Amino acid sequence: MPSELIQYPVPWDLVRGLTPHLASRTSTNIVNFTARIVERMQPGPVFEGLERLPENPRFILAANHYQRPGLWILHTAAVLTQALVRRYGTADPPVRWIVTANWPPIRLGPWRIPSPGDWLLPRVAEVLQCYPVSFAGQNPAFTAKSVRRILKDARSSAAAIGIFPEGVAGSAGQLTAPLPGVDRFLSHLGKTGLPLVPCGISESGRFVIRFGDTVPAEEVAASEDAAALAMARIALLI
Repeated sequence: MPSELIQYPVPWDLVRGLTPHLASRTSTNIVNFTARIVERMQPGPVFEGLERLPENPRFILAANHYQRPGLWILHTAAVLTQALVRRYGTADPPVRWIVTANWPPIRLGPWRIPSPGDWLLPRVAEVLQCYPVSFAGQNPAFTAKSVRRILKDARSSAAAIGIFPEGVAGSAGQLTAPLPGVDRFLSHLGKTGLPLVPCGISESGRFVIRFGDTVPAEEVAASEDAAALAMARIALLI
């Protein structure tokens, strides 16, 4: 990464603009929402390998969890979403992201108080048409319910399913091990017929999004470790 990284301000006004949807439990237009975020990222991102994306937008989009001070994961997800808009048009949503939707509990001396994020973030995910899951090992029943929903939707949904296999442990400039359970999850998605598209995210004076060759669904399903396979393909693109 370059020594002086671009700072992308958090679009708090756009985030606050989701409030009416939170109140009414309705979804926002993901294409427009992410387009407004990307418009503010100057210089704009560079897209490489769009021609490698399959004709059918029904696939797993796996990318490194690229986040750092001055660049929120929301920026990354917005840029990737807009890349799919360029390739497939304005179907809403073009991708449904799997997102972490809880915060660690608040500690006050010996007491642990549940975070307000446990209530708020799943509702934000709903507004943004994402699939919420909890931190690894926390609230497994909630995560299991989301996984069952994803696998059911995967059989008929026309949108891509987006995942950052490293989860919140991932950061800009380095790759980390995928989260526990991602291997089995990707394998199950492969068995529903979804191929995997790896995407490497990096910076070289500007935001760079690079797509790799599609991994067939059969290869994803049969892999000894589908998460390791995804990360290996991502590593080739950075």
